[in-house]
Amino acid sequence: MNKSVVICFIIAFNLVPVLGVLYYDWQPFEAFWFFWVETLIVAVFNCIRIVFSQSRQPDSVNNAQPLSYHIRKGFKYLLIRMGIFLFYSIFIIVFIGFIANNNADVGNVLSTVLFQNSFFNLSLLISFASQLYYLVFYFFRSGVFITSRPESYAAVFDSRQLIIHIAVVLGALGGIFLAENTAYGEYSSTFIISLLCICKCAAELYNYKAAPEVQGK
Repeated sequence: MNKSVVICFIIAFNLVPVLGVLYYDWQPFEAFWFFWVETLIVAVFNCIRIVFSQSRQPDSVNNAQPLSYHIRKGFKYLLIRMGIFLFYSIFIIVFIGFIANNNADVGNVLSTVLFQNSFFNLSLLISFASQLYYLVFYFFRSGVFITSRPESYAAVFDSRQLIIHIAVVLGALGGIFLAENTAYGEYSSTFIISLLCICKCAAELYNYKAAPEVQGK
């Protein structure tokens, strides 16, 4: 897939929460929860990359030496990321889903968490399919897994975690300012979600350009 096409796809995919706001009554919780579950999906595929990365030098790519598998390192990374996911999930569900939005419908929050929100589920399915595509064509079929290093994918804290912290703080402050000091308080949720989408898109474009799959081309 052409790099410019991938970049356009990343930008378009990050408009999903905006579509959720416009057509499916998404609140900030749905947008943040979608982003956080997507982070776990990325971690699962990075675990696979860690397991199969061979760390060979470019001049030894065609050697017939057997493949090595970093199973312990991959699953150690995945377990840590799952622990981080569960820890912050409590924060997102309780504080963003129930407390931060006084008008939030508890039933809507629970239905999203329990995968009963059709548009939310479809968005996650698209995210899973895109990650699978990148893994198959950009990692295995391209041969990048031969020269890539497990450490390239094993960061426990990355830009995605940083982005969600920035978006929570700036979104909350901006939403409070709009609600208390302007006549546009009804747009506070739109502001929070838009800020998250912009930050998330910037992080993913940076990660894509810095990825070994792209650097190797």
